[in-house]
Amino acid sequence: MTPRERVRLALNHEEPDRVPIDNNGIVSSIHEVAYANLLERLGVQEKIVVLDAVQRITLNSEKVLTSLGVDTRYLYPSAPSSWTYAENPDGTWKDEFGTTYRRLGFYADNVDPVLKGKSFAEVKAYKFPDPTDPSRFKGLREKAQALHSSTDFALVSGAMLCFDYIRWVLRGLEDAIADLLEDPRLAEYQLDAIVDWMIAFGGGIMDAIGDVIEFFWVGDDWGAQGGPFYGPEMFRKIFKPRIARLIGAMKKKTRAKCAYHCCGSVRWAIPDLLEAGVDILHPLQPSAGGNGDTAGIKSEFGGRLCFHGGTNNQGLFHCGPNAVERDTLERLRDLAPGGGYLFSSGHNIQANMPAENIQLLFAIGRDYGRYPIDRAAIDARVSELERKD
Repeated sequence: MTPRERVRLALNHEEPDRVPIDNNGIVSSIHEVAYANLLERLGVQEKIVVLDAVQRITLNSEKVLTSLGVDTRYLYPSAPSSWTYAENPDGTWKDEFGTTYRRLGFYADNVDPVLKGKSFAEVKAYKFPDPTDPSRFKGLREKAQALHSSTDFALVSGAMLCFDYIRWVLRGLEDAIADLLEDPRLAEYQLDAIVDWMIAFGGGIMDAIGDVIEFFWVGDDWGAQGGPFYGPEMFRKIFKPRIARLIGAMKKKTRAKCAYHCCGSVRWAIPDLLEAGVDILHPLQPSAGGNGDTAGIKSEFGGRLCFHGGTNNQGLFHCGPNAVERDTLERLRDLAPGGGYLFSSGHNIQANMPAENIQLLFAIGRDYGRYPIDRAAIDARVSELERKD
């Protein structure tokens, strides 16, 4: 079965020959430190390309993707003509929206939000960069068509369409949260402006590649570790309609499925996300409140919702191989039967995950993810690993 066929069957809630394996997205890639370690273990020498300057994740090479058995290939827009990445000697740089970041250890952090402390009038006067700048999409269609015709990989839109995160980028987290209570008019004005921007930007992407991709990414973090980030009533009143508007606008331009990224506790929001048009949920972080019963979540929602990832990179990936293997086997057992599952590292692989654990993770996905899923073999292996612990 080809990778493209494998992904399509899974997204149609059918069982392919094995679970499809995904990697190289904005939320399922590898930190540059872990990537360098993996290259060394593979004996591969190449220039490391950083895909996201905040998360410091990499644009993974064909050699690495092939070694891990990845079925997808990602398509990314380019930077606008008005902006280039330029890091200053002190580690600071500005994004295209005008917010300043600084390199801090393994990552970069928002240190000077462009609209922090600004009045409603100043927020309204802010000029967004052009979402339809042709430079963003130059060569994108040609690359997509070439990949589609010359390979059998499942193609994916790599851009993450989000709006609450961009509000944090512009206002800073403190102001963004306070606005919802102290100045909801400002918050909702800004949310609508960002959604409009994302619809224009995402529409340009879909015009270029919407006919050849299998899924596209939308997302924001609505969950904290123990429960909702915002109250469910606020989420349903303010955010849910805007999620639906953004996803709906994209689906008018493509047959592709919507993969939705939401860190933290998300079980409480699954019915709302389904109503908003979500087809695939990522990462279903099992260590967050309400997410741990992956078998129960699959049983309740698996007929309507696909799952992406689900593996526990929050607290296990840096540990010994037995812990990584056991968790990965349990997620395959719970989420893979019946199709509707894409295997990945959950969120991005972090700097402290040993290269041997990275290889082990994907090997388990390939070996134990073959259909029909052998639950007895998985349970036997899990019991063996528990005895070793």
